[in-house]
Amino acid sequence: MRLPVFALSAFLFMLAATAHAAGDIAAGRDRAQACAACHGANGVSAMPGVPSLAGQTDQFIQWQLVFFRTERRQNPAMRAFAAQLSDADIRNLGAYYASLPWSTQPAAKTQDVELRTKGAALAAQYHCANCHMDNFRGKAAAASLADQREDYLVHALADYRSSSRPSTGVAAMTEAASGLSDDDITALAHFLASL
Repeated sequence: MRLPVFALSAFLFMLAATAHAAGDIAAGRDRAQACAACHGANGVSAMPGVPSLAGQTDQFIQWQLVFFRTERRQNPAMRAFAAQLSDADIRNLGAYYASLPWSTQPAAKTQDVELRTKGAALAAQYHCANCHMDNFRGKAAAASLADQREDYLVHALADYRSSSRPSTGVAAMTEAASGLSDDDITALAHFLASL
């Protein structure tokens, strides 16, 4: 069991060491054509449960694709797609999605002021801005969360809470989400989706 963990750790270290190599946005755009059916032609998803990728941080995209490719993160559709990606493809996709403008429309279609206020308080209590920045647009390997699909955020936070989704940064999200109740997750997701 230790060998696969060591091999995965070594692979992730090598990926991180080469992460400074800039991806090719044009090549990423070409490769992303296969992503458009679910994630949207412009990286803004209209499909329930599927995240928007436009403006997402380059490193976050790269890490997630590696997690899918190595089956550390489970999703049959993404596993099949990521299995075909080279390291260069992963860098190019990260560069491409990071180059797209964020959606200008909040993902939350309606705003519940009480729920949004509770979510904002929870974001402050859990120091979400420490990694995701004050505008919740992320930095480095920390995801952009502002105006992300609300249903996707609920699912992602629940996965982090149950440790079924891997986290970068010394398992920061797994630890941060471990104390969240279902109501907390609903409030946080609503707050972030409404930004």
